[in-house]
Amino acid sequence: MPFQLHLWPSANSPNSKLALDSGGMPTPALWDRCSIHGLLYPGVLSYVQCRRSLVGGRHEGSAESFAPTVKLRRESFDGVKVNIYLPPSVGQSDLLPGFIYLHGGGLAFGDVGIYDGMTRQISEQLNAVVISIAYRRTPENIFPVPYEDSLRAARWFLQNSDQYGVDPRRVAIGGDSAGGYLSAVVSQAIHDEAETPDFRLQVLIYPWTQMLDFKTPSYQQHPDDYLTTGAMAWYTALHLFGENISPQIMNTLATNNHTSDEFRNSAIFREALSHSLVPPDMRPPATYTPPSEGDSVSEFGVHLWAESKDILMDPTACPILRADMSGLPTAYIVTVEVDPLRDDGIMYAKRLEQAGVDVTWRHYENGFHGIWWRGPWFIFEDGREIFREMIDFVKPRL
Repeated sequence: MPFQLHLWPSANSPNSKLALDSGGMPTPALWDRCSIHGLLYPGVLSYVQCRRSLVGGRHEGSAESFAPTVKLRRESFDGVKVNIYLPPSVGQSDLLPGFIYLHGGGLAFGDVGIYDGMTRQISEQLNAVVISIAYRRTPENIFPVPYEDSLRAARWFLQNSDQYGVDPRRVAIGGDSAGGYLSAVVSQAIHDEAETPDFRLQVLIYPWTQMLDFKTPSYQQHPDDYLTTGAMAWYTALHLFGENISPQIMNTLATNNHTSDEFRNSAIFREALSHSLVPPDMRPPATYTPPSEGDSVSEFGVHLWAESKDILMDPTACPILRADMSGLPTAYIVTVEVDPLRDDGIMYAKRLEQAGVDVTWRHYENGFHGIWWRGPWFIFEDGREIFREMIDFVKPRL
């Protein structure tokens, strides 16, 4: 069954030209409007700025038709800008639940304005106060800035939620892609803070949980689909090095040549990133080659590992490496088939499950990376299904 696409705001809008091809997939013009496709080099850094100037924030408030009764306020929590979405019932009686949302976009793209329609719908459907965090992005702000911004804003809200009519014991955190990464690491950090209420739930939509293995089964199966291996290498490089990246760095990451032999043989690598965590039917021999003991790292790869290993080994950069997952909040994890990050979500779910965390994993065979939300320009029917099932899971538990 091909993906179904609903253009927004109408079929007569200029966006209606950005349609599907005969195979049911978006045309190159549509991809160009919404994503980075392929292996990108430092020359495209100006493209980041160009795209932000064109789409950044422009749609904030323009998606009110998704949830017209939800009110928007803009504030700062501990110096971090946020959008606050208030359902009509706020302040009328009992305290409401809360939901902190962290948007996707590889930590370089996306913003709270582009996600305005999604966060409005979450507020309306859950009858919850939603906080959408405008964390600073790469390449201007490299690791750990996006994480630290997200943590500061989330912590402040949890400690002051009564000001917004929210019960601090009924707050979830969630996000998609890079926002799923941020949700996972912020959830871990808050769990470790005795003075801050823990989250009730974590909702991770095709999360990015590691930057250490670009040869997982899903990376091997989907290297050149919508979200490519090259694009993930580029996002990783921006996160680690900002503007100081080169074609050699890009190629070293994309070819999985950026760690060390010692690390690949370490206990933590074998435990946290074992391909055996991925179900066997998702490792078909036709598309999957298991790691080989003979794989070696290039001289430049050794140098790159020396420069980046302290970050890459940090669980706040790669949450799948956290040693003790026990006690973390109940997790709802979504993966989609056409996605190199599919196994990031699967392996993280398995790691949580092994530690005794209550995990619900939902996998969508017809899904591709980005189907959850690509801004108010168009809506995928399968993305609506993912959204509805997420709401059905979260609402009775929050």
